[in-house]
Amino acid sequence: MSNINTFNLYLLSLKKSFQDRLREKKFKSSNYNVSLGGIQPHRIYESSNIFLIQDLINNDPIVLNSVRKFTTNIWKITNLENDKAKKLHDFSWLPALNIKTEKELGCLIVDQWINNFSNYNEKYWTLDIITARLINWISSYDIIFKNSDLIFRSKVINNIVKQAKHLFKNINLINTGIEKIKSLAALILVGNSFEQYEEYTQFGLKNLEDEISNFINKDGFIKTKNPEDLFWTLYFLVLVKEWLILSRKQTPAFINIYINSLGICFKFLKFSNGDLPLFNGANQINTERFYEYLESRGYEFEDMENIFCGYAKIKSKKVEIFIDANNPPSMLHSKNYQAGPLSFELVSNGVKFVCNSGSGKNLGEELFYLSSSTAAHSTVTINDTSSCIFQKNKLIRKYFGNSLIEKHKIFKKEFKSDKEFVQCIVGHDGYQERFKILHERQITLFKNKSHIEGIDNLNCKNLENKNLTFSVRFHIHPDIRITKTMGNDILLSSTNGEGWIFRSPQIPTKIEKNLYFGNPNNIRESSFILLEGNIENENTNIIWHLEKAK
Repeated sequence: MSNINTFNLYLLSLKKSFQDRLREKKFKSSNYNVSLGGIQPHRIYESSNIFLIQDLINNDPIVLNSVRKFTTNIWKITNLENDKAKKLHDFSWLPALNIKTEKELGCLIVDQWINNFSNYNEKYWTLDIITARLINWISSYDIIFKNSDLIFRSKVINNIVKQAKHLFKNINLINTGIEKIKSLAALILVGNSFEQYEEYTQFGLKNLEDEISNFINKDGFIKTKNPEDLFWTLYFLVLVKEWLILSRKQTPAFINIYINSLGICFKFLKFSNGDLPLFNGANQINTERFYEYLESRGYEFEDMENIFCGYAKIKSKKVEIFIDANNPPSMLHSKNYQAGPLSFELVSNGVKFVCNSGSGKNLGEELFYLSSSTAAHSTVTINDTSSCIFQKNKLIRKYFGNSLIEKHKIFKKEFKSDKEFVQCIVGHDGYQERFKILHERQITLFKNKSHIEGIDNLNCKNLENKNLTFSVRFHIHPDIRITKTMGNDILLSSTNGEGWIFRSPQIPTKIEKNLYFGNPNNIRESSFILLEGNIENENTNIIWHLEKAK
C-alpha cells in the first residue's frame, strides 16, 4: 500500500513540477505584467498599524544595520543568502524603523525597490513574500503614506494593487494551511484599505472560513498538530478581527468562534514563561506580548487541564511538563511533521531544561530531515531508527515535505492526580511492525518533593532478534549548563541558580553533543543525556529520575 501511495505522490509531484515551469514562463511575460494593472484607488484608509503587527516585525540588528548602511544600494547586493534576501524583500524590518528620524530612509528604500522590482520576479514575488510585503507596507502607514509626497504615495499604491492582484489570481497555488491563512489575511487588509478593492475583503473572508474549517479538527486544534501553527492561526484571526474593527466593519461570527476554540488550545499549551513546546514542526516562539495584548483587548479563554488537543500537561507549582501524545497528521498536513511521539519538555521556574531539538524546516533539506527524526526528540528510539518512516524522494519532499510512508498510533492515554503526585502514561506502536515492540512512557511528578520519575517500558514480542537496542535521549536546552558528577548523576543548572539532577539507577549516563534548531535564526550547539542498552527481555523497564537540586 505504501508503494502505491509513493508512486501516486511521485506522479503528482511530476505534474506539479511541469505546471510550475509553464507558470513561470507565463508570469515572466509582458502580457501577464500588463494584466496586473488595475483601478487606481483614490486614497488609502488606515486599516492597520505597527502596533498591531508587533510579532511580525523583524528587529534583527544585522538586517537593520544593513538597511541603514547601504540605503538604496541594498538592492544592488546580489550575493545574499536566500533567507537574508527574503527578509529584506518582505520588508518585515520596515516597521522597526524610527518613524520620527527614519521616515525618509524608509520611503527612499521602498521607492528604489519599486524601481527595480515592480514587475514579477521569480525570487521576490513568491506568494509568501508578497503576503508579508503587503502587510508590512500597509501597516507602516505612518512611515510610507502619512505626509508623504503625492506622486510617491500613488506609486506605492499602484504597486500594492499590482502585487495584490497577483496574489488574488494565484492564491489557490498555496497549499492548505497557515500560509494560505496568512495570504487571505493580506487580501482582507488590502480590501479594507482601498474601497475600490472591497471584493478582496469579501473573497478573503469567505475563503478564510473554508480554509480554517479544513485546518482545525473537532477538538479545536490544528490538524498539523504543530503548536507554532496554532499560534500563527490564532494570531492572524485576531489580526483580521482587529483590522475589521479599525475599518468599522462587522466581524463574521466564524472568526469569534474559531478565536475561542484556538485560544483555549493556546492557553493550555503555553508554558508560564510564554514559550510553546517544540513539537511536530514547531520552533521557538515567545507568546507573552501577544497574550498580554489578548488580555488588554478582553479576550478570555477557558482553562483546560490534564490531556487536551493530543498533549498531556503535568503541572505542580512552578514545574511544568508537556508530553506529545498525538497521532501523526494526515498526508495533507504532515509537511513539517517530526517523529517525536511521547517526547516531553520540562520547564521549571520559567526556565526550560529538557526540550526537543526544534525544526530545521527553514535550514535546508539535510538539517530538516535530521531534525524530524525521533533521535532529535526527548524520547526513545529502537536501533536508532525513527518511530515513523518519512518519504525520502527529493521531488516528493519538495511538494509534500515530510509525507509519511509508515506512521505510529497512540494506543494508551492515562492521567492520574491526587494530593501527592501527578502521573501520565502514554503508549505508541511505531516500532511494532518492524521490531514487534510497543513503547509506553510513564512520567510521575511528586508534588511536594519536586521529583520526577520516568519509566519507559518496552514490550517486545520478538526476542529471537538478538540485535535490538534502545536509546533514550533527553535533549537539554542550550542555555542550561550540563555537568557530570563523580557518580552517575548529571547536574543541570541555569543562569538564575535553578538546578536539577538527572540519574538512572540501572544504566550508565552519557553526555553527547547535539544541534539545537529551535531558534531558526541561530543554530546552536547543545547536549543531550543518553541512556542506551540491549533489549533482552519481553519487558524492559528503563527508569530515570529528575530531582530538584537543593
